[in-house]
Amino acid sequence: MKIVCIGDSLTTGYGVFKNERWTDILIEEYGFDVLNKGMNGDTSAGMLERFYEDVVMLSPTHVVIMGGCNDLMSGRQLKNIESNVERMVYEAIENNIDPVLAVEIPVIPDIARKKWSYDADYDYVLNNDILYREWMLKFSQERGIHCIDLCGIFEEKLKGMDAKDLYVDGLHPTKLGHRLMAEALALFLKTL
Repeated sequence: MKIVCIGDSLTTGYGVFKNERWTDILIEEYGFDVLNKGMNGDTSAGMLERFYEDVVMLSPTHVVIMGGCNDLMSGRQLKNIESNVERMVYEAIENNIDPVLAVEIPVIPDIARKKWSYDADYDYVLNNDILYREWMLKFSQERGIHCIDLCGIFEEKLKGMDAKDLYVDGLHPTKLGHRLMAEALALFLKTL
């Protein structure tokens, strides 16, 4: 199994050391063959634009697609994100690559306002995150696409933990958050 992970700063590993990123944990501790093609600040349109070069040309067996938060932070429409993700999924399938959708972790507005950006419209982000998650789960189920709900996993953890333990700035996971993502993805990928 050769896996390319395409996404934004959640994939790049913004805010943690390289060896603490979920992608590197999958390699070092679980023995997966993983290529990290995350790009800080990327949008779903940017991911789609570079999908052929960063995914298809590398001939992986699987691609983990995780993005959309930057689109919402910029006030972009949810339908555009869904369309871009759908096109990446179909491009993967057309090239005999098994797509895995990953629902991004939830944004924590109180922390993000203090540590990231005060002027972002977090209500817009949160409301659309809920709709985006619902769409992704429904789309993957209807099309028989693999999907891992990292948002749901984080929400469950947050019931018994302080968000500051899992988030650097309300958007990006801490070392512990990356470990949680890696553990969930490792269990999920072993079932494929």
